[in-house]
Amino acid sequence: MGEYISIISGVFLAFLMIIIIQKFMDVFLAERSNNIIKYVGWTIYFTFLASSNLTDMIKPWVLLSLNIFFIFALGIIDRHASVKSSIFFSILICSVWMLVEVASALVVEMFGISVTENRDAVSFVSQLIMILLVVLSFKSKSRKGPKYGNIPNKYFVMILAIPLICIYLMNKIYMISTRHHQYNDFAAISSVFLLLINFIIFEVYSWMSRDVELKSLNKLYGQQLELCSRQAAEQEQLYMEIKRTRHDMKNHLAGLLGMIESGENDEAVRYVKQLLADGLGKTNEEISKSGNIVVDSLVNYKYSIAQREGIAFEASIFVPATLPFRSEHVVIILGNLLENAFDACMKVQPKGRYIKLDMSFEKNMLKISIINSCIFENRRDRYGRFFSTKSDAEHHGIGLASIKQAVSGYDGDVIIDDKGNQFGVIVIMYGKEEASEG
Repeated sequence: MGEYISIISGVFLAFLMIIIIQKFMDVFLAERSNNIIKYVGWTIYFTFLASSNLTDMIKPWVLLSLNIFFIFALGIIDRHASVKSSIFFSILICSVWMLVEVASALVVEMFGISVTENRDAVSFVSQLIMILLVVLSFKSKSRKGPKYGNIPNKYFVMILAIPLICIYLMNKIYMISTRHHQYNDFAAISSVFLLLINFIIFEVYSWMSRDVELKSLNKLYGQQLELCSRQAAEQEQLYMEIKRTRHDMKNHLAGLLGMIESGENDEAVRYVKQLLADGLGKTNEEISKSGNIVVDSLVNYKYSIAQREGIAFEASIFVPATLPFRSEHVVIILGNLLENAFDACMKVQPKGRYIKLDMSFEKNMLKISIINSCIFENRRDRYGRFFSTKSDAEHHGIGLASIKQAVSGYDGDVIIDDKGNQFGVIVIMYGKEEASEG
């Protein structure tokens, strides 16, 4: 009977650990994904936890390492967290849990209960404390979790070293206290102190990540303001052109009226032909005439630059005057796509410069496809991510990141096709009910 109770207890503890870890993920990582692989991963992890609860064959350091690995992997599979966030979260949770277990073991020993003979009791106490911690975390954190930026590697390594050192120190302190009971009070105080340090470190990590994210957003808004300024400048130029044409038209009409009243009809005809030959009222050629102010102004502005720089620019624009997307997001996405394409073309020999833009909206789905010529160069880092190849990369290296961030708000996707001498990007976005102008 005792053996069955031990099995049931081990399985229940494993199940409780899974619930606690998922709750911590709800607080500190992104929302849950919905794929089959995550269920397989959680099942394997649950089986591992249940098995480890029923045997003493696994060494503590192996058990700790495997727990870190499983939580790290599940952070990526289930929450689509970044590698850095998953590493930090898995090590921090395991270090906090280890400190809680040590403190629980010391409390149990204070009541004269043998830890080795009542391991389940220690586990129950530690898990009750972890439940309390996750409840407190829910009170102080957003359920969606903080949005982490990609902090520099040197700071990440420095911060990550602290929970690792805490694990090592607490292990040594606990080993000393088991051999020399006079140090039990010191071990208990140390476990609480190290636990507080780990929570402080998490706050530091969150603060640094938010700071990186804010800097990225500031660059994003800077790009948006620049694009909006260009749009305003183009509109002002168009207005001045219309105003000048109206002023000149009055003079031309006055001259024609004088010729006609004087009976100089042949001279009037020659004058009109000369005006047509000189291009009276001729404005900048427009390649986009969809009626959507944001799209037309951006595309036509870039088209005028393309003509000046010798870039073959083809555009096929089929969008309504009003799109179910925020105008600033359309500016960010289309503006960055065009700017990246132009920057890449300017590195190519004049005869080989081209940009092909296709933009359509159908069944509440916006599709933007842009293909441009480029030189053959490395555009990916060692992790396969695209980075800026511009000389001023610090201020321009967030084009694709800005696009992906804007697209993510509409359940969309960004597909990149890099063929060496030709670069293509396809953006797909799905409209929402709260439509806005442009």
